[in-house]
Amino acid sequence: AALQKTAHQAQRAGQIIQRIRDFVKKSEPNRQLADVQEIVGEAVELAGIELRRHNVRLSHYVAARLPQVMADTILIEQVLINLMKNGAEAIANADRPPAQRSVELRVVPRQVEDQEVIEFTVQDTGRGLAPEVLAHLFEAFYSTKSEGMGIGLNLCRSIVESHQGRMHAENIYNGPEVTGCRFSFWLPLA
Repeated sequence: AALQKTAHQAQRAGQIIQRIRDFVKKSEPNRQLADVQEIVGEAVELAGIELRRHNVRLSHYVAARLPQVMADTILIEQVLINLMKNGAEAIANADRPPAQRSVELRVVPRQVEDQEVIEFTVQDTGRGLAPEVLAHLFEAFYSTKSEGMGIGLNLCRSIVESHQGRMHAENIYNGPEVTGCRFSFWLPLA
């Protein structure tokens, strides 16, 4: 069972790399009717490895009976994986104690600008983002990581926008103290 799971994850990783290469070359996603629960399941499985490596607990909630979206599932999975992985790294860099090491993924229906959408939210318990970082967060080649290339969030935003969605980042506060960061994006219904 462990080898089957590993083989499945390796195959998915290959598909992700190929689909991202295709997307970057022609910037057109391969959209089809997609089940949100399946997208989240695949993303959680792949991101779980990285989160466990950082000793970060992952919780996720997907609203019941969500309508389908028109999406390139592999690209949307990659957006979710990147956001969860970034959250885990933010928590590790914040050196949070075990009880405060969590990433939460929530997927719920919303109405945005008179449009029915599915909203994906990834929230971490890191230190949040400085105002100057928030201002440049989605720019190409901008990174706060010493090893980062500044492609991840820019590519995520491009993927979401190619699906006629939008992406947003904000700090979470408890009074004046920043207690984490929340990345949200939404996709219109099929």
